[in-house]
Amino acid sequence: MNEHGSTRLSGVSAVLLLASAALPASAHHSAAPFDMTKSVSMQGTVEKWVWANPHSWLYIRVVKADGSQEVWGFEAGSTGMLARTGWNAADMKPGDKVTVSAAPERTGNHIGLLNKVQLADGRLLSAGAGTPPPGATPPPPGAGSPPPGPANSAPSPR
Repeated sequence: MNEHGSTRLSGVSAVLLLASAALPASAHHSAAPFDMTKSVSMQGTVEKWVWANPHSWLYIRVVKADGSQEVWGFEAGSTGMLARTGWNAADMKPGDKVTVSAAPERTGNHIGLLNKVQLADGRLLSAGAGTPPPGATPPPPGAGSPPPGPANSAPSPR
């Protein structure tokens, strides 16, 4: 292979490497579609519980006051994040009664960003990142940060 062909191959390799590195970043999205200043709470029957990555989904059938029904979909975290906060794939199955609280989608579609689910047995599952797993003792206030005082303050400039 001549020098020109080697340079072209290196350039193509570099472009492919950069493109493949960008794919995971573009696959993730923010909570922008959801109105995080509002919360909806509703009772319903589980239609489907999808334990999957990158996001799990809960679909429930809700009976409205007028007797009509609608299905809502709730986006949850990854299986790893949910497992660390006490969830598992067997927590819900079709037909289970649940109460859900979530941030609704801004457009008014029947979609929300899951906050909490209360199961029929009374257990409350929180979708919040950083929630300690069941049975874990939360750290005392101020743990992990140095206490205030002169020993921890920056030296004064001279």
